[in-house]
Amino acid sequence: MLSKDFKMKKAVLIFLIVNILFLPVFAQDFVSNQDKTKIILVNPGVFYLKSLVYLTDNKIIDIENLEYLAVFYEKSEISIDEAKEYVRENNIDYIKFQIVKGDLSPKNLYHKNSCTDSFKKLVNETGGIIFLGGWDLPANVYDQKTSLLTGIHTPNRHYFELSFLYHLLGRAGTDEQIPLLEKKPDYIVFGICLGMQSMNVATGGDMYQDIPHDIYGLDYVEDVLAMDKDNIHRSYWRNISTDKNLDNHSLHQIRLTDKKFWKKNFAVKKDETPYVVSSHHQAVKNIGKGFKVIATSMDGKVVEALKHEKYKKVLGVQFHPEFYTLHDPESKEMKIKPSDTKLLTEHEMMKRLGGYDFQVQYWKYFSSLFVRK
Repeated sequence: MLSKDFKMKKAVLIFLIVNILFLPVFAQDFVSNQDKTKIILVNPGVFYLKSLVYLTDNKIIDIENLEYLAVFYEKSEISIDEAKEYVRENNIDYIKFQIVKGDLSPKNLYHKNSCTDSFKKLVNETGGIIFLGGWDLPANVYDQKTSLLTGIHTPNRHYFELSFLYHLLGRAGTDEQIPLLEKKPDYIVFGICLGMQSMNVATGGDMYQDIPHDIYGLDYVEDVLAMDKDNIHRSYWRNISTDKNLDNHSLHQIRLTDKKFWKKNFAVKKDETPYVVSSHHQAVKNIGKGFKVIATSMDGKVVEALKHEKYKKVLGVQFHPEFYTLHDPESKEMKIKPSDTKLLTEHEMMKRLGGYDFQVQYWKYFSSLFVRK
């Protein structure tokens, strides 16, 4: 019969063996969890998730140990259930979800509100954030009347994103809230299309509600289509044609005005005017607090990119470098105008125009900001 002393020694020995064998695994898991590079995606619909998944899986976005946190406002018109279903059906393990509750309206967006504490917590727990494309901003959030050409479909989504950006960056004419980037100046904030417009409005800027009408004085589709292609920022052919093969987007060149920034971070050639993909009819007008225009349309009338002068890792672009259709050689073949005789993918179109490398450089720059030194 074994003595109590022997049993005790045996139990201690087993405990030590188990811990020696399994501690590295447990420690590795713990380190792995703590070492994630976490990036917020704000109110991402399925199309944008699909695009970012394509970019990530194909190493166009190349960030070690990356995890996306898809953050949805509880009242957002963008469906979190559809987003979750897409992630579940495709077994994507690097996208997590979080809902933020609160009561937002145009009256409290640019003040401390019921989402303030959530914004602070999210920024403290992550390394960066992307604000994505979508429908027109409600004009009342920048103190204008609403044009007949403005399409307001997702006001609650906009309230959330504008307030989040106000908390991140501050706003002209108010010092009620210290910008979150004051305490975390290396936090990375990127805005794409609507995301850039929201950056501008949240910091006190405003908008042209319709490019053809407000900038060019045009009211008819045929007159817009008669303009130089570089002044056309979405597919107006779809307004007058039922051809189902027409691309919804516009491919056009832009002018890079801050050559030092683009040369340093995008390796562009001297006087390069890269092609981009656009799908918008509104544009930044008066510039918000802290921002500088660094790219425009070829005629200089439409803002194509903004960067923050104080917070160096804040960048907004009006074009769409994220669309998976732009990157995937197997995406749907389309045409730009009804008279085109050959169908091509956006990827092939951009390759033929010589603009694809610029889109890749955008994501290389984005990825480089997350490299830990």
